[in-house]
Amino acid sequence: MRFFWLVLLVLSLFTLGVEVSGCASFYDAVPDLPPPKYTKPSVIDQDFNISGRFSIKQPSNSSYGNFIWVKESNTEELSFNTPLGQTVAKITVESGGLATLTADNKSYTGDDLDDLMEDQLGYVLPMAYLHYWMQGVSVPSAPVVQELNDGFVQLGWKVEYLQWVDANHPQIVQCSRDDLVVKFLIEW
Repeated sequence: MRFFWLVLLVLSLFTLGVEVSGCASFYDAVPDLPPPKYTKPSVIDQDFNISGRFSIKQPSNSSYGNFIWVKESNTEELSFNTPLGQTVAKITVESGGLATLTADNKSYTGDDLDDLMEDQLGYVLPMAYLHYWMQGVSVPSAPVVQELNDGFVQLGWKVEYLQWVDANHPQIVQCSRDDLVVKFLIEW
């Protein structure tokens, strides 16, 4: 009977290892096909509730896991979770610009989300306009500096759409600036 439980434990640990390594391997994978030519979606959602996987890569640090992003009216909440589901950071933006960043079980509130992220996370995500890019469109109030085959360059960020679910919903979005690369696999 002990042998049965030992085999079960080994199989469980092996399965967990495969699942965790499977999550990480997505972000190192190169698509089999080149990204399709970028075309602006005809419909975007003002409010959305999306989830999926993310990776954030810098020369000194990389992280990956799952995310949940809810945008309703004038409030946004973006949670970053480990592959096993533990929340490691949550960003909440209220109408009027008040932002709260929760990391390491501490909450930080202020009017400048970029400063909060730089101080607590070590990088800045473009939260003021990322919700446009996640839906496949450029920020309406800012010029596109360069058109790319698979996206565009705007506000200092290179935005690439590596895969689409359909004509209006990107599935893999990669945003890069300097040495920071952020990739999202979106489940609509």
